[in-house]
Amino acid sequence: MMRPHHQPITTVPAASSQASARWYVVHTQPAAEDRAVINLERQGYKVFCPRLRKTVRHARKQTIKLASFFPGYLFVCLDITRDRWRSIGGTRGVVRLITFGEVPQPVPTGVVEEIQARCGAEGVIEWMPPLAAGQNVYVTDGPFQDFVGRLEKLDGSGRARVLLDLLGRSVPAELHRQALTPAA
Repeated sequence: MMRPHHQPITTVPAASSQASARWYVVHTQPAAEDRAVINLERQGYKVFCPRLRKTVRHARKQTIKLASFFPGYLFVCLDITRDRWRSIGGTRGVVRLITFGEVPQPVPTGVVEEIQARCGAEGVIEWMPPLAAGQNVYVTDGPFQDFVGRLEKLDGSGRARVLLDLLGRSVPAELHRQALTPAA
């Protein structure tokens, strides 16, 4: 029986909720994770592409963008006994489904679920090393990049007050929390 051209072949979404469904790794084309996610979801696959916030500097401006936590890779949940997994390799934005020989290789149970548990609603991993007042911190971005100072306080809006040693004096500086990491 011929399918009309406008109806894509899709997997049954309920199949991914079966107990035999597992997470698998999909290798994507360079910087094409978003395209792959859209096209896989259109086919009915459950897809997870964890992201992180990344500070990008260009022309003296800083912007925060979402970037793939695993550049070039994402996860797809499927039951290889029921789902049409071979179509994944022909999806726009996808290079291939990671296999062992001819069979897709599942991610160990619990790994993707643990990553999902560390993500917010948008699939963004909020990973920042813990900081505490009185701790020495290293400035990773901004006009004081590569300086080491003592963290004086953090506020709820993501701002930090750091005491930097400049010209033999302790000078307070207001910095964004994302520009700080614990000093060794």
